[in-house]
Amino acid sequence: MISAYSSFRAYGGDMRLHSIRTTAITAAALALGLTLAGCAPASDTTNSSPDSGSSSGSTNDGGSQGSDEGGDTGDATERGADLATTEFEVSWQDAVETAMGNFDGELAEVELDWSRDRYAYSIELVSDSEEYEVRIDADTGEQLSEETEPIDSDDVAEKTSEVVDLDNIVSWEDALATALDAQDGTVNEWKLEGTQHGPQWQFDVDAESGEDYEVTVDAVSGDLITTDD
Repeated sequence: MISAYSSFRAYGGDMRLHSIRTTAITAAALALGLTLAGCAPASDTTNSSPDSGSSSGSTNDGGSQGSDEGGDTGDATERGADLATTEFEVSWQDAVETAMGNFDGELAEVELDWSRDRYAYSIELVSDSEEYEVRIDADTGEQLSEETEPIDSDDVAEKTSEVVDLDNIVSWEDALATALDAQDGTVNEWKLEGTQHGPQWQFDVDAESGEDYEVTVDAVSGDLITTDD
């Protein structure tokens, strides 16, 4: 009985040892599995980085497209255009209306010429006490600058007398035709201004000879006043 019992205990010890070893192996296998499982997301994250980079590339493409759209100012009228035939998105009448919406005054002058890097209208308005000037992009209507300053009391009478009655002038087209009949060439700038002698249209014309002429037309009668080089 003792011998059998001893054998049984020995056998039971072996079983416990086998169980311990089995448990240890299972635990090791489980740990290895968790380790491999933990590596898998890291690998996926690494693999997803190019996708993320690709997505970023798409954003950059969108940004480049936005820059291109912003670069549409490259389609703006280029310097040297013949203002006699060039049509701008913003008419001089629209520009004057915008200026009058900003300031309560009467028109003293409107001019279209090349201003820094674009064609722009320069508009001057006057009231009983102040004068106002604004520059407006002829292609986009953007207000580039504006300034208001007081008029000296000694100059009020002169300033307010040199205004343009827009309801009592010949059209730009008619004045232009008169100017080009007097001197043919390319118009590189023009203006309408009030003077002590009444409102006048003035056109700066480059002749084929290379000479530059200033042609002045009476804005009320439409008659040619002078052609000066």
